[in-house]
Amino acid sequence: MDSLQTVLVVLLLCSGAYCVVLKSFTDVPACQNFFYEGQEPLGLASNTTANICQLLNGAYHYATLYHRLARVPIYSAYILEVSTTSRPDLSSSKWYLEPMLAGISEKEMLQPSNKTMQLNMEDVLESQAVNDDYRNSGYSRGHVNPSSHHSGVSQLSTFTYTNMAPQEATFNSGTWNRYETFLRDKILTSCEQTHVLSGVIISGSHPWEGVWLRNRVNVPTYYWSAFCCVKSDGSRRAEGRLGHNTSPYDTVTMDIPELEVMLSKVYGGQVSLFSGGCQ
Repeated sequence: MDSLQTVLVVLLLCSGAYCVVLKSFTDVPACQNFFYEGQEPLGLASNTTANICQLLNGAYHYATLYHRLARVPIYSAYILEVSTTSRPDLSSSKWYLEPMLAGISEKEMLQPSNKTMQLNMEDVLESQAVNDDYRNSGYSRGHVNPSSHHSGVSQLSTFTYTNMAPQEATFNSGTWNRYETFLRDKILTSCEQTHVLSGVIISGSHPWEGVWLRNRVNVPTYYWSAFCCVKSDGSRRAEGRLGHNTSPYDTVTMDIPELEVMLSKVYGGQVSLFSGGCQ
């Protein structure tokens, strides 16, 4: 099955709440809740992206805008939560895959060893990144939505290749990790609720542009993130970060309008991250 056929099959299969690849995130109210005031970002979706509401153990845990050709998430939308569980002891070869991207009529993300996934592995490989893309590549499997910002099954659900992008190991464990820790230790504790958008800027739209793993998975030039914090008194705090996925791994603090302007230049249209700018 070629890429066009796969897309057509997915569109035919996706209807109602039984599907996790959506025409719009608004199709599943539980998924819409991951966005501040229920409004998904504007200006980042295209005809090469897929809307995924990440479903595991009967519950939705976050939303992903997935780039089908680059095989990385453009962004993940989630609500920051207290983590009371440790990182799952799960081999990278068992991290989850998204069956619906491959046109498989299954509700939830599945592990590669699942019989249905094995029977359709050719379509799975065509539709998304897998463990072998990252193996011995020199890059970390970078969580776009960090596991440390979740707990229990929600934490486990972040271990899916639809939530991964190639990340320099020093960046992953250094400046970007310090930003993720800042969100967990400082922002979470001072806010009633915090909506987060975390994403990447790909280095090229085709394997002959930018940097790619095995001509299949794009290595992003930048990681970015934005949070919208609603405090108990109703006031708001919003802020963004932009981190370079190459040495010296600079990470820059931005206000939301600055980050939106930068993303607008990248995507060639007006980008809006939060409803009303989280003001």
